[in-house]
Amino acid sequence: MLRLVRSCALLLFGLALALSVRAQPRLDTTVTWRSYSRTGTAQVQVYPGPPDDEETHTLVVQELAENQGPSTLNDFQYLADLVGRRIGVDPTQAYWVLHWGGFSFEGADPEAEKSLFLRATFNRTASGNLSSPYWNVISETDLRELTDRRWRE
Repeated sequence: MLRLVRSCALLLFGLALALSVRAQPRLDTTVTWRSYSRTGTAQVQVYPGPPDDEETHTLVVQELAENQGPSTLNDFQYLADLVGRRIGVDPTQAYWVLHWGGFSFEGADPEAEKSLFLRATFNRTASGNLSSPYWNVISETDLRELTDRRWRE
């Protein structure tokens, strides 16, 4: 009986541990780009794709309060192309999420719970250039689904 109780306790502990695991980005870096006369800055986190699709990544681009250049929204097509070339990811084969939170505004609480997530997808034009993004508002749960796919069974 004691062995059964221990086995159940270990099983529950393992389940609780598995549920609390969050995906860690494969790459977490600051990206800068030049746009006309100003330099833009954004935080980029790259998450690996699911085990059965190593090519598909999720890239989360965070708008930073320190950004003195153009908004990431204004330059997102260029930024996706730039980041894709730098890390070797085809922007049309990735999930792109633009994230605003408390960290995006000067004087705001960086830990503020209010956030906005926009998912962008891209295509290639007939000339091979990256198209303008197609936008969808997503929830934090949707973002978790895109970044935690590797941890699901």
